[in-house]
Amino acid sequence: MSGSLGLGTTSEFIEKEFESLDLKDKRLNQRAKTILHTLQTKLGSCIRRLFSGFHEARQAYDFF
Repeated sequence: MSGSLGLGTTSEFIEKEFESLDLKDKRLNQRAKTILHTLQTKLGSCIRRLFSGFHEARQAYDFF
């Protein structure tokens, strides 16, 4: 998972910036971070193109 913002990787940036994220469910917290990471690495794409599988795209739509 490459890409970078500042001195760290995209993943490190997201983990640091959203370490206090509390959606009252660990799975939703992780899903939000996964979606943010994917959005950052593939800027300008629609959700259907961001995620390789139907299941992942559906989870992103359901999240929003």
